[in-house]
Amino acid sequence: MSSLKPKSNKLELQTYGENTLSAEQTEALIKWLMEGFIEENYCGKAHLIFDVGNWDIQGYTLMAVLREEPMFLYRFGVSPSPTQAGAKWELTQHPSMRLYQLVGDVLE
Repeated sequence: MSSLKPKSNKLELQTYGENTLSAEQTEALIKWLMEGFIEENYCGKAHLIFDVGNWDIQGYTLMAVLREEPMFLYRFGVSPSPTQAGAKWELTQHPSMRLYQLVGDVLE
């Protein structure tokens, strides 16, 4: 059913979880993500999870996978919360070393 919905024609970032970053850190993170989307000519909805670890986020990640929308996770805990089978979190080049992107066979 989600494939029948029109894709957004504007860049939008949906966030989930409790963000405990400072306003400046949040602004820098969002700017870094947006610059990457623009560089890749991505226009549509993307997702960012602020994750404390061991959180049931499979519903969120499955939604992003089914809609073919990029999803990122900012890790506050020791390791990122697990995702569904066939997908994994891959560390990005963000300077914090805490930002991951959802990747895997189901996304290709």
